[in-house]
Amino acid sequence: MALGRISGPLLKANLLREGVDLAFENDLLYLDVNNSRIGIKTNTPQYDLDVNGTARVPQLEVSTNANIADVTISGNTVSTTNPQLTLGTADTVVYQNKAQIDSIDIENNTISTNTTNENLEFAPNGTGTVEIFADTNVYGNIVATGSITADGNITIGDADTDDITINAEVASNIIPDASATYNLGSATKRWNQVFTNTLYADTVSANDLLVGGIDLALRQGNMLYVAENGDDTLTGTHPNDPFATIQQALSVATAGDTIHIFPGLYQETFPMTVPAGVTVKGHSIRSVNITPTALSNTSTAFYLNGESTVEDLTIKDFFAPGYAFAFNPTGITVTTRSPYIRNVSVITAGSVTSASDPRGYLQGDAGGGAYLDGELATVGSREAGCLFHSVTFIVPNADALSFTNGTRVEWLNSFTYFAQRGLYGFDSANGLKGTGQTQIRVTGGSGTFSAGETFTYYDTDGVSVLAQGTIDTVDADNKFYITGNLTGLTTAQDRGGKTIVRYQNPVTDTAKQKFGASSLQLDGTEDYIGVGSNNDFGFGTGNFTVETWIHPTSVTGTRVIADMRAGADTDTGLLLTMASGVASVYINGSTILTAGTTTMTTSTWYHVAVARSGTTIKLFINGNEEASATYSASMGTAKPLIIGAKYDGSGEFFEGNYDDFRIKKGTAQYTANFTAPTTQLVGDSATVLLLQFNNALDSSIEIIDNVTTSQDLRFSGGATADFVTLADKTDFGGELRSIASACVYGNYGAYGNGNGVLMYLISQNFAYIGTGKEVDNDINDVVQVNEVTELSNAQIRFSSVDHNGDFRVGDLFYVNQKDGTINFTSADFNVNSQNGITIVDGSDVTTILGDQITTGNLKFAGNTISSVAGDINLDSATGHLKLTATGGLQLPKGTTAQRPGSPATGQIRYNTDTNMFEGYDGNWIALNGVYDLDLDTYITAENTPGANDDTIRMYVGGSERVNITSARLDTPRIEVDDIFVDGNVIGTITTDTDLNLSANGTGKVNIDDIGFKDSTITNNLADTALEFQQAGNGYFKIEGTGGFVVPSGTSVQRPLPAYRETGMIRFNTQEGYLEVFDGTSWVSVAGESGSITFAAAENLVIEYVLTLG
Repeated sequence: MALGRISGPLLKANLLREGVDLAFENDLLYLDVNNSRIGIKTNTPQYDLDVNGTARVPQLEVSTNANIADVTISGNTVSTTNPQLTLGTADTVVYQNKAQIDSIDIENNTISTNTTNENLEFAPNGTGTVEIFADTNVYGNIVATGSITADGNITIGDADTDDITINAEVASNIIPDASATYNLGSATKRWNQVFTNTLYADTVSANDLLVGGIDLALRQGNMLYVAENGDDTLTGTHPNDPFATIQQALSVATAGDTIHIFPGLYQETFPMTVPAGVTVKGHSIRSVNITPTALSNTSTAFYLNGESTVEDLTIKDFFAPGYAFAFNPTGITVTTRSPYIRNVSVITAGSVTSASDPRGYLQGDAGGGAYLDGELATVGSREAGCLFHSVTFIVPNADALSFTNGTRVEWLNSFTYFAQRGLYGFDSANGLKGTGQTQIRVTGGSGTFSAGETFTYYDTDGVSVLAQGTIDTVDADNKFYITGNLTGLTTAQDRGGKTIVRYQNPVTDTAKQKFGASSLQLDGTEDYIGVGSNNDFGFGTGNFTVETWIHPTSVTGTRVIADMRAGADTDTGLLLTMASGVASVYINGSTILTAGTTTMTTSTWYHVAVARSGTTIKLFINGNEEASATYSASMGTAKPLIIGAKYDGSGEFFEGNYDDFRIKKGTAQYTANFTAPTTQLVGDSATVLLLQFNNALDSSIEIIDNVTTSQDLRFSGGATADFVTLADKTDFGGELRSIASACVYGNYGAYGNGNGVLMYLISQNFAYIGTGKEVDNDINDVVQVNEVTELSNAQIRFSSVDHNGDFRVGDLFYVNQKDGTINFTSADFNVNSQNGITIVDGSDVTTILGDQITTGNLKFAGNTISSVAGDINLDSATGHLKLTATGGLQLPKGTTAQRPGSPATGQIRYNTDTNMFEGYDGNWIALNGVYDLDLDTYITAENTPGANDDTIRMYVGGSERVNITSARLDTPRIEVDDIFVDGNVIGTITTDTDLNLSANGTGKVNIDDIGFKDSTITNNLADTALEFQQAGNGYFKIEGTGGFVVPSGTSVQRPLPAYRETGMIRFNTQEGYLEVFDGTSWVSVAGESGSITFAAAENLVIEYVLTLG
């Protein structure tokens, strides 16, 4: 319908219904005024807005809830009163209780994919997480590529048939939630091996528990008691029912039993045998004291068996030949562990004491500490050994700990006092269990060997037998055993060759050799070779051999063949010389031997040998004994070796050739006349140096020490070997390992005698060894060499601290804490450390690594010296630097643009643009002769480099102006004052002036101060120089076929220093050469080679210029 205009009051009246509803077209729009409702297409609205039909709105906002048919939307909840809520889109259908969204189905309580084998992924946005707030059951496998964190409890598996496999490493503690509640393994399912640094346990229960070979799972035995007020007729099984003697308790004790001894002094009948597995335990080390009866005071206190223990007591007041401990003389069988001695003191004294000798040291019959003989071990015994822990042996002038015949001893935190020998190992005949064996391993050679074959070790002559025995058994690793101590058998020395240092230019002579491919040639001036100080060259009082082949090219004067003196003419090292062809041996500055029949000449090979056997020293030439003498004095410890010169390289240089130089220590190779070697010398076990000189030598190749310790080893089955790498004879000696122990006072500390003795002493203290009974701690009485004694190839490896706190590692490294010095008595010092050695002295730091040394800002690496910061400065106390090599010195090089930005006066370099050496004196100037700054005025001695055309040329402005050969001087023009010489014309330079040459009678033509007479030009002013100068393009020319005579005379007749000028030239009649003064000294113009050199030619040109203008 159409609406007309209505007035405002009328509209207002119609809109303010005052309780009367308003309807448009009956139910098109109905306003229910009384109920405040609006109806669309209904006149009975049930809601605030009731639409009976379809409503379309761009945006619908409902503040509380919206009801659409049976669906209610309230907040974030969509609900319906029907059993099914359907959401429909073009590609998603929801029906019944299932929702399908793309490839995901949601049905009941299940979410799954509707595509076969497709993953179901929960992926939060950004850094969000997927959270599950209820129990989760997984029936398949869980694969996690990242970390898994669980805040609550985790249960893995629901039966013991389920397995867990852990391939990763555990990076945290594993701690149970309650103590002593859960098990690791079970009675039927046990872990195989457990590896742990420390095991803490209240109780350990095991059928077999072995720790270091000691069975810790012995049965819990009976407790037996001994007390001073006890009675041997009692049971001894209760503290109130004790035995009176230890001997009685031992007689009833069986394996596993412990005998507890109450405090007291017990006089027992020695010896007392401790049964296997029995522990004798005192109340404490100071409260339980055991002494022998008068009739048994020379017997051993305790005989030990396997698994026996003695601890916490003191044994004292017995005499030699008794000991505190020894193996059971009827046989000891070690089944699980060796005897164990812990917290025990042994205190003995000599039978006669005095105020000055309260311990009876001088009487020498005090009882010893322990005597352990491995021969007493039974055939079924695992070993013969004993463990000592916190044990003290005070045994004046007796041996504290003695072991032999394969006994192995562990010596921990234990002490010896006043002992004749604190730790004493020695070889015996029968060996371990009475059937000791030598263990041998060999390498090299060919073939195989087996039990029953005869093994033979031959001397280098291939005939003499050094050792021989029958093989008992052979291990899988080719180690074999021979019954008995196989004497004469030694191992090959496992070491690298010594470093040979060359001085000046020793070379290889391939045209002259005795054997092999070449020999060493020395020129008799300053050539020689040497080896630094080395223990191998310290012969002491022992045997030795020094031999070589020599081929002199000069026998005049005195020539050194070999010098082993350490820095002084009177040193104890060996000196072998040749004077006018006669060989002599000097020691300690005195002549010991002089060849009596042979005088060596040139161009002949001679074999020269010096050998000492016992106290007899002999000199041989070509196998014939030339001289013999008695010499028993020590020839020192570490010594150097110089071949071909004196020990300091100062003279007496050998001129000629060497071949096959060999030194043997401990062996006199020759004791009587012999046939000189007919083949090249080889090494053996006594060889400490062998130089065969077979490698070609130049400045970059080292001389090789060819020492090899190859051995002649044969088996009766045909096999051979080259090296003995193991010759273990500890079955006859024994092995001791000591940690944190001490030997105090007495005569000797560690003492080994026999090649079957091996000791390892770690953190050992030797205090006042050699002082015997004295306790006044006078270091003047100390005999330090007695701290460690090795006889007959015994081996003692040790690190120790002495009474001064001085630290030693073996015999080669010594730190003196008093003065802070560190001494290395070996030529070789090796440090294996990634961090090397750092030495700090205030702000000065020096670091030594395996491949470099850095000190301050200077670094040495390989053959390179470099600066870490700043310049490299070379200085000398004499002000001179000397390079003795025969190669070349390479200077810094680069283009002109690469010159230093801030050069210093005196710098020199090679310019690769100009191909010239240049130096800086405020400007860069060429050093290849005489050059001006722009290089167009210069002097050359060759037309082209290497041309050697014997012509000096002078260039000015790029043009050649002077040309000098041996026959003439060629220059376009010479000018002298106002006189010129041009071609064949002599004239005046100034126009209309006279040229006067006149003399009357005996007078001469004088030009200023120069006089001309006949063929003589004289300087009329005394003590002044006669100078020739030129101007323009003239030159000075001397023609003819004669010679040009310069001043001559002896060296003494040289001009006085006040009248010397650089470039002054003369002929030295004394030296026989033309010499020039270079501003500092007189040097030969011709050079050392006798022909003119480039530098000499340059100097000569300068002299001509200065002389002739």
